[in-house]
Amino acid sequence: MQVMLGSVVSLMSGGPLMTVEELGEHADARCAWFVDQAVQREWFAWVALQPQVPPKAGVKKVEK
Repeated sequence: MQVMLGSVVSLMSGGPLMTVEELGEHADARCAWFVDQAVQREWFAWVALQPQVPPKAGVKKVEK
């Protein structure tokens, strides 16, 4: 997986969508996400991340 600044990712085990903010020196990336209105940040190994397609602004997902 190619991790780039600004990529939208999630953990392979699930969880919220996160944005890659910083790339580390040891095959890791600092990601940011929101819980309520508070930003959270944490470092994750690249192998634990999977790319995601970010939702488009203003488009409501309709469940069938």
